[in-house]
Amino acid sequence: MKNLGALDRFFVFQARTLERAVLRFVGPQRILRVLFAISTRLGGKLPSGMIPIRDKADGLWFRPDGVDRDAPILLYIHGGGFTVGSPRTHAPLIGALAQATGLRAYGPRYRLAPEHPFPAAREDVIAAYERLVEAGTPPVAIGGDSAGGCLALSVLQHARDTGLPLPKCVCLIGPVADLSGEVEERFEGASNELLIPPQWPARIKDAYLPGLDRTNPKISPLLGDLTGLPPTLIQAAEGEALAQDSAQIAEAIDEATLDLWPGLMHVWHLHAGLMPVADRAIAELASFIKANT
Repeated sequence: MKNLGALDRFFVFQARTLERAVLRFVGPQRILRVLFAISTRLGGKLPSGMIPIRDKADGLWFRPDGVDRDAPILLYIHGGGFTVGSPRTHAPLIGALAQATGLRAYGPRYRLAPEHPFPAAREDVIAAYERLVEAGTPPVAIGGDSAGGCLALSVLQHARDTGLPLPKCVCLIGPVADLSGEVEERFEGASNELLIPPQWPARIKDAYLPGLDRTNPKISPLLGDLTGLPPTLIQAAEGEALAQDSAQIAEAIDEATLDLWPGLMHVWHLHAGLMPVADRAIAELASFIKANT
């Protein structure tokens, strides 16, 4: 059903060999940020003619050709283990979603660990959401991958609990939802984790949550209340470590669909514009968003 072509297999091979080795052996987060920025710049492609616009908060706006300047907004929160990444590294993914949905998309920048451990990232994405609401443009959809999926769930819980308007739907890609327990053991035991070695989540835990109670629902949204949230579509690679979190989120949310893709690495969507299976996955996310907005 979701057969991989030669180009898809090339990107999977690159993740399993080169990128996995980088995450295992390169320790300094500043070096990883540079390598990740280079990798994503070379590994994905923005839709033709789309030029992201940076705002005063250092976030990026994406507006496809022909889409009104006041079109509804998709808020997309980038991943990167709370320590790497930016709206720029995820530009091909966010731009492709904007193009496929016909929405404006906004990628907020948030502070990264270890320089800024929890709760900095959570505070920043909640502030970005609140700015959009205060401007009279609450997002009609919210999305996020990996750590960004965790932050998206925190935004949704905050909005629900404080009476802010909720989006009409949610899209998550390989989301983190539970940072309690021995996270690295979940990665060691994953049957088909092609990208992330156990060393990576262990370092993230120390950088982002030094000495903190990781059962706090503001850190691990899965340990909080996920009822009363909008319809949700969750995509993940079948057998990846975070597929466990994805399945548990789908069970906890009132109306959620879990879509597992075999033979792929964590957040393969970063190769939008170059990897055919990434484009197919984004098209399915876009169909879900359009059906619910």
